[in-house]
Amino acid sequence: MLRALGLDPVCEQVYRELLAEPTLDATLLAERLGLSQDQVGASLDMLADLALLRMSREEPRQRRPVSPERARALLLRRQEEELRARQAALEANRIAVATAAEQATRERLRIPTGTEQLDGLDEIQSRLESLFQSATTEICSIVPALMTPEALEASRALDEDLLARGIALRTLCHEGARTNPRSLAYARSMAAVGAQLRTAPALPHRLLLVDRAAALVPLDPSAPAACAVLVTVPGVVAALAELFDRIWEDATPLDRAPDRVTGITPAERTLLQILSTGLTDEAAAKRLGVSVRTVKRRMEELMRRLEAGSRFEAGFRAGRQGWL
Repeated sequence: MLRALGLDPVCEQVYRELLAEPTLDATLLAERLGLSQDQVGASLDMLADLALLRMSREEPRQRRPVSPERARALLLRRQEEELRARQAALEANRIAVATAAEQATRERLRIPTGTEQLDGLDEIQSRLESLFQSATTEICSIVPALMTPEALEASRALDEDLLARGIALRTLCHEGARTNPRSLAYARSMAAVGAQLRTAPALPHRLLLVDRAAALVPLDPSAPAACAVLVTVPGVVAALAELFDRIWEDATPLDRAPDRVTGITPAERTLLQILSTGLTDEAAAKRLGVSVRTVKRRMEELMRRLEAGSRFEAGFRAGRQGWL
């Protein structure tokens, strides 16, 4: 029991022998336990330091072991004090690491050109971690395509850490996240712990805003994972933040159902608006970030519900019914 509370095995042997016969001196203890005089002497000193030996009230020049109950209480208290000291040191180290990371990130953000190119997923991920660690108010992001399961899991720990620190998370997702089980489950789990998520049927390229002071965008929108650019030019960041805010205002909160009056979703309304301008299915699919087949299927469904024989008639009926 005492060993579990941190007492050295040899010290425990000496202590238990003294409990059985308190008057034993160091020489007799060494003989009975098969230990050297040095081992016994060191153990007696350790027991005294731990207050497991006290001066005898009958023989002031001799030491006696405290009761087992007292010994357990003293050792437990010592462990609690050591634990508090380790926790205090850990918190101090955590603060020091966070402060150093924030300072390093802010120093990197003060680059003269206001831009920095990041090559490859590992470098992008590393910089994201630094940016998130230095965030103080909010993270805004646009995610125009469904994320892979690996990307979702890589984001989870960072997102949960940000929310735990009180950082506001606002994310614009593609409308397709509502019908993708994995994406929807992730979005709902993040919303449950405080993240704000909205969806839109058409979104611009990938965007990340940190405290509205730094923006991360893909160098090549057609290959967002290859390279990214970190921008800290105030005018550029402000313009990107305004773009985000405008899309956010028109986007649909994750928990909101389709329009109760018309019964159509924001994605369907946007599709009607795009096709009413005369764009082809291919152009509409590119704008919406979906396949041409999906555009055709959605349009056929809308025509069926509008009881229209042609797209022209569907546009006419949609306008008359207040769908546009």
